[in-house]
Amino acid sequence: MKATELMSSPAITVGPDAKVQEVARTMRDAQISGVPVVDAAGTLLGVITELSLIERSAPVKQPRYLAVLSGMIPVSLEEYREYREQVKLVLATDASELMDDDPESVDPDTELDTILAVMSEPERTMLPVVEQNKVIGVITRTDLVRVLEQLEMALEEEREE
Repeated sequence: MKATELMSSPAITVGPDAKVQEVARTMRDAQISGVPVVDAAGTLLGVITELSLIERSAPVKQPRYLAVLSGMIPVSLEEYREYREQVKLVLATDASELMDDDPESVDPDTELDTILAVMSEPERTMLPVVEQNKVIGVITRTDLVRVLEQLEMALEEEREE
């Protein structure tokens, strides 16, 4: 089985100038764990995963709050200002700053066993399929589980015959 039989296509992608918020929204709306970053011609520049987004947001320190009557106020205005500045910095980050710019990818003729070996790495949740430097699809863990389930069902049917 080849990559073209496994992949989801067309791939959902973002451009290198997409902001963190747009990347996160794209991933959430499409219910995907990673997204290829491509230029205007569709050339693969990198990939962004949920982990990339989480790691980028990790340094943002939440301010402490004090419960007053029916509301909450920051304990320190300085902490609150710092928090707002950190959030602004995170939200202003471009996809090109966040992406892994040396992503693993496969070509359309890559066989299932090779794909399984690459996707077995714990941090790998998505694998772009690239033809002539253009992203033509992606393979996700969900795609692999679906195919493995189909193969198992086919084997079961053969045993019953």
